[in-house]
Amino acid sequence: MKFNIIVFIVLVSFLNSCNMLFKNKKEDKIVATAVGKKLTMSQLKMAIPADMKEIDSISFAQNYIEKWVKNQLLLKKAEMNLDKKTQDNIEVMIDNYRTSLMLFKYQQKLIQQKLDTVVTEDQINEYYTSNAENFRLDSSVVKAIYVKLPKSLHDRYRVRSWIKSSKEDDMITLEDYCYQNARNFYMGEEWQYFGTLLNEVPRKISNQNQFLRTNSYIETTDSLYAYYVQILDYKLTNDTTPVKFVTSQVKDIIINHRKVSLINRLENNVYTDAVNLKKFTIHTN
Repeated sequence: MKFNIIVFIVLVSFLNSCNMLFKNKKEDKIVATAVGKKLTMSQLKMAIPADMKEIDSISFAQNYIEKWVKNQLLLKKAEMNLDKKTQDNIEVMIDNYRTSLMLFKYQQKLIQQKLDTVVTEDQINEYYTSNAENFRLDSSVVKAIYVKLPKSLHDRYRVRSWIKSSKEDDMITLEDYCYQNARNFYMGEEWQYFGTLLNEVPRKISNQNQFLRTNSYIETTDSLYAYYVQILDYKLTNDTTPVKFVTSQVKDIIINHRKVSLINRLENNVYTDAVNLKKFTIHTN
């Protein structure tokens, strides 16, 4: 309890005066000490999230200090009980981790500054064309004309002939009719998952691939509406995916390739410069 009260007083003092404290590093106060190690006010401030509310900061900081003390005590205990070989291995691991972390942070900064993240439609299409075999559908897709009409329309039967027609005039007539009467419709310009289309139609199809192989037209009704679907084109599961469905994925792949290329150029340039300036030596037996 006494420890908690002391910590609370220190924290309140910290929150009220930290701005003045950090104007001069010499005024960096010590918050806690344990087995020869020191936790300073600046270190504590760095640990507290910047957007945390003041009352939450006090609780967070108190827990942090207590945890820090416990960790130092346990660390001292570990140093006394682990053999030298184990401790040497840990030091190597720490050094490797520090190296990896430093390189990662530097690479991230370089990527933010240098990486071109603009990917044009032509670049997406070029990559897709060269790698189309790598993109396979996990579900069937269709281009389809879809019309949803109120059952009460006395002339809705006319849609049946228009939707099956390949004549441009019939398509214009159908579209005009739908604008005036349809509850919903679209004219088949875009690819979509067949399952998404079926969600709009009161018709259960258990084997989508088999249905698409043998059918191109759906007509059905429910209590209020009549539904008309004409399949214009389709691709089955495991067919090559239309570029529309992988545009975002292809863009990410292109940008990732650029990242790898940027990092490789950095490594090669640094190495080449070091060779030319004789900044390192590789010793052989």
